[in-house]
Amino acid sequence: MLLLAVAMVFVSCKEEGKDATSMIPADATYVAAIDGESIIGKAGVKIEGGEVVFPDSYKSLVEKGMSGNDKQELADFAKAGVDFSRKIYVFGSSDFEAVGIVPVADRTAFKAYVEKQAGAGMETDGAIDKMETNGTWLMITDAYFVCATPRQPAESGAAEALVKNLVTNGYENSIESNADAMEMLGRKVDAAFYADYQKLFEMSGSRQTITQIYGNMFADYLKSFRGIGGTLNFNKGDVEMQYASFVDENEATKQMESIMGKPSAEGLKFIPADMQLVFSGSVKGEELLKVEAFNVMFANMKANPFVTADEIKGYIASIDGPVTIGYNYVDQMLNRSSIPQIYGAIKTGKADELCQKLQSSINQMGFIKCTRMGNEYVVSISSDVAVAFGSADGFFYFRTSPQKVAESMYDDDLARGIFESTAGGAYANLRNGSRANSMLASFAPNLKFSAYLEGRTIDNTSASVKLVVEEPQGDNILETLLTIIANAQM
Repeated sequence: MLLLAVAMVFVSCKEEGKDATSMIPADATYVAAIDGESIIGKAGVKIEGGEVVFPDSYKSLVEKGMSGNDKQELADFAKAGVDFSRKIYVFGSSDFEAVGIVPVADRTAFKAYVEKQAGAGMETDGAIDKMETNGTWLMITDAYFVCATPRQPAESGAAEALVKNLVTNGYENSIESNADAMEMLGRKVDAAFYADYQKLFEMSGSRQTITQIYGNMFADYLKSFRGIGGTLNFNKGDVEMQYASFVDENEATKQMESIMGKPSAEGLKFIPADMQLVFSGSVKGEELLKVEAFNVMFANMKANPFVTADEIKGYIASIDGPVTIGYNYVDQMLNRSSIPQIYGAIKTGKADELCQKLQSSINQMGFIKCTRMGNEYVVSISSDVAVAFGSADGFFYFRTSPQKVAESMYDDDLARGIFESTAGGAYANLRNGSRANSMLASFAPNLKFSAYLEGRTIDNTSASVKLVVEEPQGDNILETLLTIIANAQM
């Protein structure tokens, strides 16, 4: 609620002075830009007499989701003099764990707001008001409020000087010289994010894990990434997130592009109509085998009695079309099934051969038995748990549930349309009557909520995910999301 409240104030524009992007280094690990003016316009809230005024339709939010303290904090923030006609930035770098840059229209008002929240006074140092709290420095100028945490623990004077130099001088080589970042951050969206791929990757995992990932079969492709980005847009009836990658065009990226097959929804025929989440991607197995690391892996493969390297190569080469996986996550979350309920299908020219080979290998193991039942094979794991697999229509299919597919998702026009339009996609059903919708209703029983999630690859370097609400609460999607939060706090 507090994060969302930041987007609910608008103060008239003020001359900017130093642009915020000059305070962000070109080699920042990550940077995000938030367009408060756009979000505020969509939210429908207003400032009247220094108070945040919600539309009547926000009654559920105000009554159920906000305490007296919440309302007072929001009222204080409304009078703080934040200028949301300019973007808010957040970034991290080699110098700083995190820095937030908030445009200020009234330095005096914002200083009073910070002092009230901190319970202490700020020191005035010429054109800067400053305060240090737990290793984080707060500084206010006529144009900006900067909250910065230096990355390396340092003597207080050195840390202060680092932050003061950031606020006063910025960076000579700023993010403005990074064309990828500026292209991403300049998009007309509610929020945009850009990250240096290598630095973000290194920051997010252990060196051992990173070494393993970069040593895998797609190492050359991963190393071609310069950066990654994303955007967020709140629309009347949906929230859309888009992903973008910035890569160097080379043999590795061309090879990856060649692996993707033609769009197809065929795999949905093997997915039940009530499946809660489905992913699909079209694959050309012969192109996949051209990745050099595969050949290295097969060359190092130890002999075993079940399958040879050449047989595995043959199975991979025969894949030509959609690889589709469905997962009932709600059942797993609520512990209603002993193992994850998963259905899958792979388009392959060796579906029959693969079934026979898999049955033979399982039976050779000896501790479980694979039995042919009708036109498929069943592995009984316990008295109430079994997995099954088979072949049909050029697909090898499998499931971890004893229930066969009676009605398939292929008959869902929306799902079929998503997978027919893109070589890679995702679909989740949160509509009325679905298990996922029932779970959400348990958190917000008074809210009508019928929605679906769709994901699509746009091209080789971008994709989108959209949450579509079929019956929005009130006039915009922000109101719907806030109302869900409010109801969930009951």
